[in-house]
Amino acid sequence: MVKKTYPSRKPARIAIPAFLALLSALAIAAEPPVKPWEARADVVEALAKRLPGTNFEESKVPEYRLPDPLVSENGKPVRTPLQWTDERRPEILQLFRENVYGIRPATPYRIAYEEVGRRENAFAIGATARQIRATLTARGKSHSFDFVLVVPKSDAPVPVIIHINNRYLIPLGKAVDEADPFWPVEKIVRRGYATAAFHTSDIDPDKRDGYAKGIRALLDDPSSDPETRWAALSAWAWGASRVLDFATKQPGIDPRRSAVAGNSRAGKTALWAGAEDTRFQIAYSNESGCGGAALSRRAFGETVARITDVIPYWFCPRFKRYAGRESDLPIDQHQLIALMAPRAVYVASADEDLWADPKGEYASLLAAGPVFGLHGLRYIADPEMPPLNTPRHVGSTGYHIRTGVHNLTEQDWGYFLDFADRVFGK
Repeated sequence: MVKKTYPSRKPARIAIPAFLALLSALAIAAEPPVKPWEARADVVEALAKRLPGTNFEESKVPEYRLPDPLVSENGKPVRTPLQWTDERRPEILQLFRENVYGIRPATPYRIAYEEVGRRENAFAIGATARQIRATLTARGKSHSFDFVLVVPKSDAPVPVIIHINNRYLIPLGKAVDEADPFWPVEKIVRRGYATAAFHTSDIDPDKRDGYAKGIRALLDDPSSDPETRWAALSAWAWGASRVLDFATKQPGIDPRRSAVAGNSRAGKTALWAGAEDTRFQIAYSNESGCGGAALSRRAFGETVARITDVIPYWFCPRFKRYAGRESDLPIDQHQLIALMAPRAVYVASADEDLWADPKGEYASLLAAGPVFGLHGLRYIADPEMPPLNTPRHVGSTGYHIRTGVHNLTEQDWGYFLDFADRVFGK
């Protein structure tokens, strides 16, 4: 009799690590691919109904050609960091002064700082919170504005973030006792940063007749060209620098590590503050749109024509010349971002804020990248936008687009602070 043999019925042995890796791979394969951000059709439709005549469709973006930040006005290529610093950067900066934000006057002034409030052991972590009154004097007249500065307890000097608040002044008591996601003081301080904030309208009122009631009335040069006279955004940026003057002289703050941040109109201001004042090592622009991070030549969402008609006092009068003629601008906003090189810049958008043109903000950051590369720095170069709520931090440039509407939230701050940690080596 022939003995029959059968295959062994013992289960095959699979190494546990290999088995888990196989399961993980299968799970990943089963997940739908994460797609780059695209505007939602329902958001486009709703905005088109609410704002007829405004373009919210990519198919209607005109063809355009951007000025090269690495080619001087005389056609000379910029090939070295020294050429950028000594030649091309000053050239671009002056073009923005003359055509967008205005030229700051050289009027002499004095400024004095007075502590008008103080809280020790803020947030029960040993932080010191102070309300400071700055008084500017020029030509026998004075103008005052307050800001709040909070410094954490630390064994070593910490970086400082100047927040340009376009909504309101948050006084000392409220800053310490009431959580506000627009300026989450406790979150920032617990992350190891000092932070200060002022209200834009306390520097120069955010209205058409604000010129007569703010610092521009004290400092303006009546003999200057009216077409290039400095405007509200430039005045607010000037204010950010005056807060920085004070903050960097305080114990516990590292004057070599500072950032300026703002949302919307204050996001535009943050970029301009960083351009005018190279002490700021990071500029954070949150949903700044037209006249901020977004490319003007795309004519998407808010345009030069719209913004200079409704809010002309934010910009110098010459900017209005380019309404409907964006391609005639000698510069575009990618060059404003490039003015931060070789420092760092962070741009953020929101899913439903098509008015600020998220694609135009991201494209602007991309187009500025080669200037950072010229300095041997890494930068965002992926032409596809990241998915929602997926920050992209590469070298000296950072970006995110989050779910939701036009706002500055704790989520935005968290993503930015992660970027700042990397830049400042925290």
